[in-house]
Amino acid sequence: MSALSGPSRTRPSPQHRRNTSDSGDPGDRGRLTISEKAIEKVAGQIASDTPGIHGSTGGFLGIGSHDDEDARPKVKVQLHGLTATIHVRAGVRYPAPLRATTERLRDQIRTQVGARCGIDVRQVDIDVVNLVGSVDTTAGRRELQ
Repeated sequence: MSALSGPSRTRPSPQHRRNTSDSGDPGDRGRLTISEKAIEKVAGQIASDTPGIHGSTGGFLGIGSHDDEDARPKVKVQLHGLTATIHVRAGVRYPAPLRATTERLRDQIRTQVGARCGIDVRQVDIDVVNLVGSVDTTAGRRELQ
């Protein structure tokens, strides 16, 4: 018989402690590498989710492409350690104010890419490559081409 009364208390085995996610230094769990291509896709999706921003589809070497509101804008990322510079080529819905629309896009990319990928987005360059007007359903034509 034991001199201790009450429920027994056991210590977890060393292997059990090693497998828990809250153990010590995060560096002990391994290394994470996120490619520039992955960040480009994340930034492209954020851009396409931003109101008034769209991409283009089709074409070969820039010839024959057409505006597509369902397409993601083209994004290029230059990654230097945990700091990124992002370049976006996108279209804007006309008559949206260009400065306000692009500032909203820049803010969305900077904050959301930083939060989702854990990197510091220092610069977001935006090229507005086209303006797309809304379709006039009564006349069947566009306001701006």
